[in-house]
Amino acid sequence: MIDKKKFWQFQKITIAIVGILLLLLGMRVVFARFFTDSSGTAVGDIAFYIIHPTTESQTLKMFDVKPDGKDYIFNIDVSNFKDDNVSEVDLEYTLELETTTNIPVDYKIYLNDATVNDFQNKEIIQDEDGMYFFKFSTPKQRFEKEKEMTNHYQLIVNFPTNYNEEVYQDLIDHVEVTITATQV
Repeated sequence: MIDKKKFWQFQKITIAIVGILLLLLGMRVVFARFFTDSSGTAVGDIAFYIIHPTTESQTLKMFDVKPDGKDYIFNIDVSNFKDDNVSEVDLEYTLELETTTNIPVDYKIYLNDATVNDFQNKEIIQDEDGMYFFKFSTPKQRFEKEKEMTNHYQLIVNFPTNYNEEVYQDLIDHVEVTITATQV
């Protein structure tokens, strides 16, 4: 005959082990869903898909830019198609870069492997809160309707070595890239 006391102890231990295994398996799924790993290189990629007249913005992650005099390259692609959708109207767009004035960083942008800096002007603007920003813009570009086109920009960010001082140690430069597309 089965000893009921030993049977219930065995059942409790079995349920506890199964519960722990389920908990561990569940944690693995949770970690897999929310865990991200990056290599730490200061190169970033941004893609804009402008199928209709619109304004879109994305923020660049500038955490790895250091005052070492090296060029940090951020790739920005602007396309008039996504998946099977292609713009049905001619579009004209401008790319604008808006940065805080916290850090003395140099910005250059090149379109489709050109050797000429495409930033036409550098404005200093002030928002309603009194904060100052640098605003750069590129010449207008045009996409033809129903023809898949992509423009590839390379944004070069350089933080000169002569600014390797404690004053700049904890400052972060907020950089926002904006595409404004209009129908032609």
